[in-house]
Amino acid sequence: MVGSAIKEKKHKNMNEFDLAELINTPKPGDYPYTLFLGAGASCSSGIPTARGMVREWQESIYKSTNKDKYDPNDFDNWVKNKYPEWREKHIIYPGQSDYSLLFSYRYKQPQERQLYIEKKLEPNKPAFGYLYLSSLIEDKRFNRILTTNFDDLVNDALRKFYDIKPIVCAFDSAISGIRVASQKPKIVKLHGDFLYNDIRSIGNKNNYSFRSLQENMEEKIEEMCKGYGLIVVGYGGNDDSIMSALKNILKSPEYLTYGLHWCLLSSESEPPPRLQELKSSHPDTIHFYYISSFDRLMEEMHIACNTKMPKVLTDPHKYNLTQEFYDSVKGGSSSKLSDNMTKHLSIFLKSMNKDERDTENYVVMEAELDWERGANVRKKNHQEAMEYFMDGYEKLSKLKKIERDPKLLINALRRKSGLCIAIAKLNKAGIEIPKSKEGRNILIGNWQEALNNAVEAVNQGITQYQQDEVQWLHQRSLIRTFPYNGCCAYSLLCEWNDYFNSLESLTSIEEEIKEKVYSFVQEIKRLDLDGDHYKKLTRDSDFHYLREKLQF
Repeated sequence: MVGSAIKEKKHKNMNEFDLAELINTPKPGDYPYTLFLGAGASCSSGIPTARGMVREWQESIYKSTNKDKYDPNDFDNWVKNKYPEWREKHIIYPGQSDYSLLFSYRYKQPQERQLYIEKKLEPNKPAFGYLYLSSLIEDKRFNRILTTNFDDLVNDALRKFYDIKPIVCAFDSAISGIRVASQKPKIVKLHGDFLYNDIRSIGNKNNYSFRSLQENMEEKIEEMCKGYGLIVVGYGGNDDSIMSALKNILKSPEYLTYGLHWCLLSSESEPPPRLQELKSSHPDTIHFYYISSFDRLMEEMHIACNTKMPKVLTDPHKYNLTQEFYDSVKGGSSSKLSDNMTKHLSIFLKSMNKDERDTENYVVMEAELDWERGANVRKKNHQEAMEYFMDGYEKLSKLKKIERDPKLLINALRRKSGLCIAIAKLNKAGIEIPKSKEGRNILIGNWQEALNNAVEAVNQGITQYQQDEVQWLHQRSLIRTFPYNGCCAYSLLCEWNDYFNSLESLTSIEEEIKEKVYSFVQEIKRLDLDGDHYKKLTRDSDFHYLREKLQF
């Protein structure tokens, strides 16, 4: 009953705009809110979620137990039907999470777990969400951060972008020395730090007490909520120790005096049961906000508070970080950027010095921005969007000898495939492909050519990254764009050519497309450990024709 009531009220709840206004109300330096970050905050920076790592470990166990008859297409069936039996045989204590069980099973020694986490985190850098958050900290909107994450992205962003050196605390021995009331930014890691043996989210057979945060860590959570409010982002409430601490402080009126503000993804149908129960017990203290992502929440807070972007990104500088930041943004997530993010990325690119701008890498970045600009104006002005898309496509078409740089080639092909699909859709809708711009070659004649070019770029990109796949696996969100775009391009091609009207007697072209699309879908599933990208594909209107015809 509680779940139904909350679900009915979902659309009446607040969103990122409301929370941004809440943060903008107090004057800078008052710090009435503590920020709590979970794994969802780091997704756009390329950090894998616990769910993604669990799926990776499940797949490795599936391969090990089925080495003589390994079938990647059967993996989901194994997880559903066979994995529960495997889990029962290997579980260490009642109620142990899949994350804890599989991590300790696959990597039995603390040093092995450290190496695994280091490998996962090392290549990833702060993206837009953490850039905006660091601007809010610099503007004295936040100075207390609690996090369950192993990564160091908040600290990295503060040091790189604003030269701010926060207090970072991962151990109980150091926590007791923190003064919560001090102005200096403080980051308290509730699950320890991957650099050390004290990774608290993993236990062993002889010590079940690891599931509880140690005593002074609980006290620090209490102290950071005493007389303050708490904003929770990217966290589903899956740790008993942390949830127990929150339940305890909710019982006392001197804690969470500014409320407990819990952010949920707008794509979720309803909050997790334990959060529903918590809210029903404290309806006047707990408030839900439905947000599209951590990045968008931080962006809205940045806009509301009018915080400044760092000079190392906006001004020509010998230590310009634009290239690194750009790689973090485009390599960590395949989501479309907002108008504001596109504007900032454009400013950052213009701040690069002349030598950096006279490179093929800069041309690829500009073509990426052309796609973002076109995507952002497409609903309002089809002709302007077409101009942006064609500008980007032409820039990429003029590049010479980029085959010598695999990373550059992958980025160029990825964007080229998306630009071609965008051009095809507008042309099919009646927008003429521009031919009159001075100096422009006629590179695409119509939507059919554009989609064929998209498919060609997709196939070339997949061939390229599969030649050295180990190098690219830490950027799954980047390379999975290829099979995703391949599915969309083929679906539009089939819809507009009226293919697959009779599934009983397919033509040779239809058979070839069917086989290709099935392989693309399997590739998406293989690269999409969280399962979100495949769900996104099944909801994408560009893919709806083949989804229905081939019954995905």
